[in-house]
Amino acid sequence: MCQLISSNYIATVVNDVAVACDLKEWSYLEESLDAKAQNYFGVLIPISLDGKINKENVSLKVMLKLAPTDDRYRVSGAVTAMFAREIFVYSKVFSKYQDLQKCLKSQYILPKCYYVCNDYCKEALAIQNMCENGYLPFIHSMFLEVDHLVVSLKSLAKFHALSFIMEIKETELFEEVKNICLPLSVTTNKRYIDILIDRLEKALLKFDNTTYVPLLRNFKENCSKYIEDVYSSSEKNCLCHGDIWKENILYKYEDSKPVSACIIDYQTARMSSPAFDVLYLIASSANSQLRQKHFASLIQVYHSTLLEFFKDANIDNVYNQRQLGKDLKVVGPACFIVANTALWLSSGLQQEGHVRSKKVLQTEHEIAIAGDNYKIIIKGILDDFISYGYMPELTN
Repeated sequence: MCQLISSNYIATVVNDVAVACDLKEWSYLEESLDAKAQNYFGVLIPISLDGKINKENVSLKVMLKLAPTDDRYRVSGAVTAMFAREIFVYSKVFSKYQDLQKCLKSQYILPKCYYVCNDYCKEALAIQNMCENGYLPFIHSMFLEVDHLVVSLKSLAKFHALSFIMEIKETELFEEVKNICLPLSVTTNKRYIDILIDRLEKALLKFDNTTYVPLLRNFKENCSKYIEDVYSSSEKNCLCHGDIWKENILYKYEDSKPVSACIIDYQTARMSSPAFDVLYLIASSANSQLRQKHFASLIQVYHSTLLEFFKDANIDNVYNQRQLGKDLKVVGPACFIVANTALWLSSGLQQEGHVRSKKVLQTEHEIAIAGDNYKIIIKGILDDFISYGYMPELTN
């Protein structure tokens, strides 16, 4: 997706943000055009907003997230649904999460939400720019190191724990979450299921004449079933991120080591098995060598953090290790299917269609190298998942 956002439109949104924050005598500075970040379904613009509240000088570091204002980008309805979910999460769910964790020793890192607009073709979010608080993206390589995965899984566990706590203590809001953040299925997002199947077809071509063909063919033929199993066949479900990988996590460092993680981008937030988020993060953001060495300990890091958060909140353990282990097997096929699509995209191999790779491959040689790297990564995930018992047993 690529759509220019005019300066006049940005100024209008900033004015709305200033009014929502009760800022007087305000001015703002927009980062240079080159500094604007664009995700697949919107435009991110960092701004510095200065003004006065009750005659006190205030400086807000804000990240604007703007939806496409052109109807041509709304044909599928996906963008509209994504912004509706994210706005709901930031404005209602996270507001309640702030209350729920006020008395807790451990905290889930939540950016402040300054302003939301849910009007069609004018959807906008203004949230705290966490980069100004020392949280930075991981840009050093395609995959995370173990220290980054540890802090990521700890943060993810707290996010899931708050959903379980909300289910117990805020039942009305939790029912609203279930109605808005629907699980992924053919009914809720057939277009995305079709994309997953198309990418499995591409994987089949890459793995032609290999022992992986029967497994990949099984995934393609039963794609919707495996995706829907994540919710319908799991032991427990909660509000999950849905697209938790390194691109959607920021890190804070001390002495060059990650000490905290801030999860961002909740456009795909959905009701799901928490095991999907856990396994997807490890599959999409770690290489095979790291998984082979640390997989069991990473799962333990996640679950022990979950238990600590429950204990701190004075609630019973509602998701035990047996349930997590069972759910990891349930979500394994779907996790691979979605990771295959994401890794095809991040490898630079998706050069056509509505959502294209950010990395543009210029030559046949670059395409060939990207294809070989993709095959190595996918083979590693398949082999690892088979060794964990997370793949279906095929009958002849």
